Parts: sequence; C-alpha cells; structure tokens
Amino acid sequence: MDFEKKPSGYDDYLSDYQIVLHDACCGEPIAWGFRIIRYLGEELYRNIDKKIITHCIDHGEWVLITKLLTREEAEKKYGKKKDDIFGPKGGWISVTFGEKEFCSKYLKPLKEDQDQML
Repeated sequence: MDFEKKPSGYDDYLSDYQIVLHDACCGEPIAWGFRIIRYLGEELYRNIDKKIITHCIDHGEWVLITKLLTREEAEKKYGKKKDDIFGPKGGWISVTFGEKEFCSKYLKPLKEDQDQML
C-alpha cells in the first residue's frame, strides 16, 4: 500500500498526506494519513479500504490513518525498548523507547506478546 496516496475516489474529501496523530504522553508523531475535510457520506465511509483506520482526533474531526508508528520503528528512532507498564489489574498503560514514553493504544503490544510478558 502506498501510504501517501489518497484512496481512489476520495480526492475531494481528504487533505494532503500529513501527520494526523501525536502520542498524548511524549508528543511524538505516531500516525500519518489524511484529515477528512468534507463529509464523506455513508457510502464512501463504508467503502474505505479495511487496512485504513478511521479515528476521531478532536471534537468530531476525523482522520484516515494509513501509516502507524510500529514498535520496531520506535526502537530505531528513539532507542532501545524498556519495559511495558501494566496497571494493577493487568491493563496496558505505556511503553518507553529510549527516553520517550508512549501511551497510545496503537503501540500496545499484541495479545500474544502480552501473555508472554506476564
């Protein structure tokens, strides 16, 4: 998939490719894609490629996420992965790469990875 290319038929509805989401803990970019700049309607919304994530970022503003920061990319960019932090009931809270702590659900380990950590 070409992450920077607008999905076919959506040119009039999407912004240019850009950073669309920053991590709430460290402020680093974690998602890239397109802002939805015009109402899509039900048919266009239903026809979005299933590999694309729709996400509400703020007060009803929606984006199409075509590229997420992976754990591997975070480790290369920010430094060695430290421990994942889990709450008292086992829920995932955050992960640190180098000196950057990320709390975005998009950097949460996969379920099978969590089972191995506990």
